[in-house]
Amino acid sequence: MIVGISPFATDMYIPALPAIARDLGASTAQVQLSLTAFLVSFAVGQIVIGPISDGTGRRRILLGGTAVFALASLACAIAPDATTLVVARVAQGLGGAAGSVAARAMVGDTTTGVVRSRLFATLAAINAVGPVVAPLVGGVVLSVSSWRATFVVLAVLGVALTAAAAARLPETLVDPEPGTGSLSASLRRMGALLAMPRFRWYLVTGCAATIGFFSYIATSSFVFQEQYGFGEGLYTLVFASNASCMIASTLVFRRLVGRIAENRLFTIGLVTCTTGSALVLVGAVSGIGPALIWPALALVTAGWGWVIPGSITLTQALGHRSPGTAAALAGGLQFGLGGAATPLAGALGGTATVMGGLMLGFIAAGLVVQLLASSRRGAGAGARTGTGGGTGTGTGGA
Repeated sequence: MIVGISPFATDMYIPALPAIARDLGASTAQVQLSLTAFLVSFAVGQIVIGPISDGTGRRRILLGGTAVFALASLACAIAPDATTLVVARVAQGLGGAAGSVAARAMVGDTTTGVVRSRLFATLAAINAVGPVVAPLVGGVVLSVSSWRATFVVLAVLGVALTAAAAARLPETLVDPEPGTGSLSASLRRMGALLAMPRFRWYLVTGCAATIGFFSYIATSSFVFQEQYGFGEGLYTLVFASNASCMIASTLVFRRLVGRIAENRLFTIGLVTCTTGSALVLVGAVSGIGPALIWPALALVTAGWGWVIPGSITLTQALGHRSPGTAAALAGGLQFGLGGAATPLAGALGGTATVMGGLMLGFIAAGLVVQLLASSRRGAGAGARTGTGGGTGTGTGGA
């Protein structure tokens, strides 16, 4: 739940973006900036805090993060203007980053082999499903209250998670080496991971694909509601169908981990997302509109249910000796670059054509990088990455 709360908070309020703009007297770009602010702070927080947790421990960082998240969510709920909302979202992202990166590192501390791989796949599935399911919950909240209530819900969840973590989660990093919590030691751990070619390739692929996917997350509410005239309820239904596809695909991914190479599953997911993005662009340019764009987006989200779990499990396996640092680099850079690019679609007009073009361009770029990297590794090396047998994902990846 701690890992999932930040992706959930990313866009629980997405269906209300037009209403927030009207209520706060802000432009579309200003309101989208609140999404960007959260994603960038969530990314930077992970990059800074993750390596520190490898040297100082997980529990205090996790508890402090969830508490900050709860307080910042309350600040969002009472924000009187767009500027205050953006600042509160920055704090919310930093708190969520601390909790999320420490929680993922706890899994790395306490598990190995296929068990670790499947647990990371589960956490990755939650990460993938959260941003898609969140607008459904947000739509339900909006049906009975205003957009401010969505942040009240997040504040209550933050308080509950802080209390539960304090009662149930012990420290999992036992006897860290002296000096490993210093900035220089953290930078050395990051440098060691970035020196691994395979780790770098997975980072580049995941970042490019995430930028494309977040173009959909940030723009779809305006496309469906303002360009195509969908109401909030019908737009919620769009997300419901997409969420169903993603949930199903992530469950399939988890069952296949240990049987089929994670690298191969990752590639298949990218191919699926690229195909769906191309169909989105065709639907927008041809004038077919939602009749094609809606099912095409379902195809994209189904593929994304393999892309994100694949990216996280592969990078965590390669960085199993420093799980906090690996989680920071993978999660931080993907969310950071994805968040930084969210205003791009709005600045270019926020139309279905812009959304489809950005999705296709970035996700296809990620696919090309993945295919080139796989060909350089060779078929044999690619097939061994993350295959079944228990330790292939962890020790082989190192």
